[in-house]
Amino acid sequence: MQSKLPDLTDKRYIGEIAQNLQDIAKNYPEVMRFLEYYCGFNVPGFSSDAVEIAYRAGKRDVILTLKTIMRQDIEPKQIADFFKRNG
Repeated sequence: MQSKLPDLTDKRYIGEIAQNLQDIAKNYPEVMRFLEYYCGFNVPGFSSDAVEIAYRAGKRDVILTLKTIMRQDIEPKQIADFFKRNG
């Protein structure tokens, strides 16, 4: 049985995920440090290889999305509205 896909256009879902991510960052900071490192959050990505550039950009998009969802100065509704417009 396959579980339902996350609905990134649902402000309640975004709020739940934001709280879960904030809890992880608070209680398990090593998890966030690992994700920041693995996804290249603080690492410049200099390369002339288009595939490598795309791969690094994709990984960076993951951590940037997580950090955006975690922000307390952005309401879950704003994030859900963004996903509605840019799906």
